Amino acid sequence: MNAHDALRLVPRELFIPETIWVRGDDLWMTPLRRGDAPEEWARLVALDDEAIITQVDDGAIDKGLRPTSSSSAPSVMAKMIDALKLRPGMGVLEIGAGTGYNAAIMAAITGVDVTTVEVDPDVASHARLAVERGGYPVTVITGDGRDGCSDRAPYDRVIATVGIADVPYAWVEQTRSGGLILMPWRNDLEQGGRMLTLTKQGDGSAVGKFGQGLSFMHLRQQRPSRFVSWVSDHEDGRYDQTITQVNPSEVLDGGAYDAKFAIGLMLANFTDGYTRNEDGSHTFRLSHYESGSWAGFTPSDTGEHLVRQHGPRRLWDELESAYHWWIESGRPGPTRFGLTVTPMGQRIWLDEPDNLVDPAPGT
Repeated sequence: MNAHDALRLVPRELFIPETIWVRGDDLWMTPLRRGDAPEEWARLVALDDEAIITQVDDGAIDKGLRPTSSSSAPSVMAKMIDALKLRPGMGVLEIGAGTGYNAAIMAAITGVDVTTVEVDPDVASHARLAVERGGYPVTVITGDGRDGCSDRAPYDRVIATVGIADVPYAWVEQTRSGGLILMPWRNDLEQGGRMLTLTKQGDGSAVGKFGQGLSFMHLRQQRPSRFVSWVSDHEDGRYDQTITQVNPSEVLDGGAYDAKFAIGLMLANFTDGYTRNEDGSHTFRLSHYESGSWAGFTPSDTGEHLVRQHGPRRLWDELESAYHWWIESGRPGPTRFGLTVTPMGQRIWLDEPDNLVDPAPGT
């Protein structure tokens, strides 16, 4: 049985809470209750290509801005589950139970108990009741997903349904040799994610390459750092000025996907943003919260662009070095990069595991 077959057998509405959340024109998310609008609730739940938001702002009641738990779009669930190559009898660990629907689908395929870990007690309680009502062999654990669940290890497959930046070694340790670990891996600069499938090696490491785009809510303990405010420093003149011939839009514009992914691999915890100026131009910004550093720049028509930088790290200098490395390496796309996880941490590589990427090229 594949994921699409299981999706037809397991009713989604059994797992969706009575209250879901929808975003209005003002960008706020507000509750839509099944008892108040049963037809709209049912219409949204029946959509194959839409996620259903089931919690905002870690448990807001009246309104919120940030989705913090959901039922993923069934089409996305199918892609991830099929990538796991599940077979009957396989032991599965899921990180991020959500509504419990994803775990129930996997249990329908494997025919044996699926273990799923959820950090939010209220979300875990709902998932636990849902799988019990449906009679699916799923065990919901309330806890920190980074720790996995060693009591029920080893697993043939581990799947994370939350965005990951730093892969916990516990997941590797709890996977059988030859088993798969699948997750949406993200970096702060790209502000998206990529499917990453790792294979557990005989030496205890896990190795794999990045695949198609795949964006999920972040693991709560790995949410992106806040953006460093730079306006007051700008006004006070407490910054350095340099000139660059690299147009910031080539690196940071919304369409520069390959460049942003590659540079984000090398420059961990960099975040970016921009403001639109009155003349229609954009002022790009970089931020590194841990060091309190920022950079700001507005592209010009002269081919030389003024850069303002503040803090102990020169963010634009680091980014420009990484950008030149990416150019000299042939502008590799995301699928040419891979990742190795060991007890010592994770390492990024290009094309082959031995060809490690310098985290700060040229600096």
